[in-house]
Amino acid sequence: MPPEFEESANKVSMPADDVPDATVALDEEPTVSLVEIEPGLAVLFADQPPVGFDVIPFEMMSTQANKGLTDKLALASGIGNLAAQGAQSAVNAHGLVRLAPETLQALNRARPMTSGGWNLGSLVTGKGRIAASVRWAPVTGAQTASILSALGPAAALLALQVQLASISRRIDENVELTRDVLRALHEDQWATLLGLHETTMRAVREAQAAGTVNDHIYSAIATRDPDLRKQRLLFRSFVRGHIDALDTDGQSRRAHIQKNVEQILADAHGMLMAEWSWYRSQVLRASHISRDEAHAVENERLLAELVADTQREHSRAMDEVGGLLTDLERQCRLIAELPAERSLPFTAKRQNIRDTVAMAEALAERVAILRNRVHTQPAPLDPPLTAFPEAVPDEVLRILRWIVPGDQPLLAIADVNLDRLVGDDAYLGVTPDRFFISAQGAVRKQGIIEREFPLADLRYVRFRERDKRGPVLDVITTEENIRLTFDDWAGKGQGLDDTRRLANLLAAAMNLPEAERRTDPLLTGSLRDATRPSIPPAKADALPR
Repeated sequence: MPPEFEESANKVSMPADDVPDATVALDEEPTVSLVEIEPGLAVLFADQPPVGFDVIPFEMMSTQANKGLTDKLALASGIGNLAAQGAQSAVNAHGLVRLAPETLQALNRARPMTSGGWNLGSLVTGKGRIAASVRWAPVTGAQTASILSALGPAAALLALQVQLASISRRIDENVELTRDVLRALHEDQWATLLGLHETTMRAVREAQAAGTVNDHIYSAIATRDPDLRKQRLLFRSFVRGHIDALDTDGQSRRAHIQKNVEQILADAHGMLMAEWSWYRSQVLRASHISRDEAHAVENERLLAELVADTQREHSRAMDEVGGLLTDLERQCRLIAELPAERSLPFTAKRQNIRDTVAMAEALAERVAILRNRVHTQPAPLDPPLTAFPEAVPDEVLRILRWIVPGDQPLLAIADVNLDRLVGDDAYLGVTPDRFFISAQGAVRKQGIIEREFPLADLRYVRFRERDKRGPVLDVITTEENIRLTFDDWAGKGQGLDDTRRLANLLAAAMNLPEAERRTDPLLTGSLRDATRPSIPPAKADALPR
């Protein structure tokens, strides 16, 4: 990946055993304060910015507007009071700091140390060195919510600065792997798309150089507004069409991908270009409005609405294209594991499915980078409990990796038989919140799971051993009575131990919600007496009354 696409390695590091000097840094008085104003982006306050730390300067806002905004932020967060009390010699807002997506993931998994309402940690440079101890107010905390509320209309300008920083640091140039596909399939739209992309990018560069969005800069954008909106709506409709087509059963979803994979990639790429061109134009418009100080009061309300609408619409669009690309990459990886079809059609030649996976992955990674998120994939499956005559076939686990519901770990998998007139070999799998049953051929040849059930619907489990034959497992849900059998290998030794453990795992999830419980006066008294344990008189006297 080219350097301009790489994330900043600077991050907030949680105290950990593998960071040898983290505890040393936390013993010192924090020298840096961060106020997070959207996930992963914070305003940096310090007497001096940490050496080797990448700070995004404030741009495209007047010096007076910047100072007024950061002064309000410092006072609302209490940082200004800290300076007055001598805890920090000076408090300056140096700009914005972007936390790496890996850091945000770590913060979701770990509970940070706190002091005086602030989270504590360490700032780490790209080379892994601790640059400074830090206190920060996360955007998800009540403290930051109260800070942004105290800012009032000025919060719109702060949100504007967030957007500008995001754009300036994330230049969305074309992904080379899919640009040719887009140009070939949308030749009639390509010139317009590329023109809008280059026009808005040039306007951003000019505004950053001038430190403002004046009439000369914005006029070039204003004349392209109809084209910007048309292209955005056009490609969003294409993407939504694919999303609807993939919202079906596994076999139909794979058939749509095999027939249209080239079109899906082109439409997703086109939507990214159209969406970010429109997004840049909205941010430039907001910056242009903020220059009109003669109408500052009404413009504050206009800016607040413009920024909120832009953020909401942009987030929704990126959710759509991100979800489509995630599903596309997943399905392509599944096809690569199936025996029937290992190549997909592309223009005049047939490309290997792994080339297609690379194209889908490249676009999915681009979306993740633009959204400051980690591009993830389901982890390889390694179920701790297996009930098989031998080891679980590797190809089964590779296929299930892409079709197990909910991206959850696979707790158990078993080789079972469906109790039918003509029995079928099947797989029984258990995850933390559901179980599934599917014929083995459906999994290994078609890459589908036929039936799945929430564990919350599981009512009763019965496990019965049989002489000279494998045991029987009855699973009763809210809607079905399912009988599964095991072959002779499960009737003794390790096989019997494994199947017993599997039955016990399912039985641990049995429940009967209060809403499904029934009573009858004919049984209430006798049932209570029948189920009451027998207690010897001597012990009964000792029970509390």
